[in-house]
Amino acid sequence: MKLSIITINYNNREGLQKTFDSVAPQSFKDYEWIVIDGGSTDGSRELIEQYAEHFSYWVSEPDMGVYNAMNKGIKVAKGEYINFMNSGDCFASPTILEEVFSTAHTADVLYGYMTRGTLDGEVNNLSMMKENLTWIDFYRDGLPHQATFIKRNLFEQLGLYDESLKAVSDWKFFVEAFVYHKATSEFIPKKIAIYAEGGISDVMGAEERKRVAKELFPSAMVEIIPVLETYNRMQRHKLTGRLYAFADRLAKRMERRKT
Repeated sequence: MKLSIITINYNNREGLQKTFDSVAPQSFKDYEWIVIDGGSTDGSRELIEQYAEHFSYWVSEPDMGVYNAMNKGIKVAKGEYINFMNSGDCFASPTILEEVFSTAHTADVLYGYMTRGTLDGEVNNLSMMKENLTWIDFYRDGLPHQATFIKRNLFEQLGLYDESLKAVSDWKFFVEAFVYHKATSEFIPKKIAIYAEGGISDVMGAEERKRVAKELFPSAMVEIIPVLETYNRMQRHKLTGRLYAFADRLAKRMERRKT
């Protein structure tokens, strides 16, 4: 099986219906759909039961938070790639999965564009929506899991999401995968998903990420970031890549001197 779609939900029946209306009509059919509900009391369970024939696996029971629910889904997934399309979020079109998987892929992570609110809305995480990503990009931001397809065996290699975190465990996973384990990636320049704003990462992600960043990034790397902020306006120019490469070498050199 090519793809496992994992949807987590808690008391968001309306959002779950929206996600269902996005996934069910997909022209691509080589996927399984896993729904992890946290014991909702708003009618979500009844909706899941109504559509049960569309799911390869579903459960409705109390959990210990977003990443505990996502990990439950990973543990039962069988697809080569995993996508997290949580309740309220949706795919950008009924053909997008077919467009993505119409060609063979070998990269650990596939990623594309995600918009906020509507198909024509603001493109989220624009800084991450480019072909070549650096550690500096991951320090600043993260890949949106709605518009990302992660090889299942990457979780087998690196472990599941850190359940001690409330909002940035997926970001931490990507940092460890790309910065420290040299995971491979492929940019797909298509609108993959539409993000429903107001999630937990919007509410409490910034402060938690600052704390976790201190653990993930060596001090020399962090020290070079303010210098690079001067060149934000140059991100679309070829010089940016050279600056990033130079900063990467400089940060590593500084770190070696400290040790």
